[in-house]
Amino acid sequence: MYRTTIAFAFLAASLAASLAASSARADFFQFNGTLTNGYAVQGVLQTKASAPASFIESNPAFPNAPFATQFLESASMSVYLSGSAIASGTPVFGGISYESYLYTAFNSSTLSLSALDLQARNPGGGTAPYYFISNGVAPDGTAVAYGSTAFNLFLFNPVGSVYTYLGSTSGLGVTAIPAPASLLAFALAPIVRRRRR
Repeated sequence: MYRTTIAFAFLAASLAASLAASSARADFFQFNGTLTNGYAVQGVLQTKASAPASFIESNPAFPNAPFATQFLESASMSVYLSGSAIASGTPVFGGISYESYLYTAFNSSTLSLSALDLQARNPGGGTAPYYFISNGVAPDGTAVAYGSTAFNLFLFNPVGSVYTYLGSTSGLGVTAIPAPASLLAFALAPIVRRRRR
């Protein structure tokens, strides 16, 4: 019993050190921005272990989706209005993008997100309206070169392709964050259960 407890303690310490080392690589990045008209966005990008410090992720076979991503393991975003969440989604997970328009120009060394086109909806949204942010779409809904406009937030209705401009910001802040604590809790759960028996 004593040896088993020590073995589990050692395994837990090793696992914690491994996750700490993983988070030291800063694979997870939170982005956020306060927009005009009371809107705000917040999201998380998770880069693949093989991703370079600076990369551009885009759909290589637009408009076909889903597609396998090169550098992003996952991407999620929430939209807020006056502090209340009004939409959220994870259009990229498991290294697969379900968003045709995905575009991300990111530098993890400088923590800069110079371009982004990301929607706040999950796969299978069908023709329901959804929110997206992009600095490659002008407030009137026309496509422009990335970075030539602000990060603009829209409510897009696929039926009729109607763009409703909601607000904008000149930039999005990025912060490197450690791997979610829930991963450690999840990994240690079997050890805790065994110790209680």
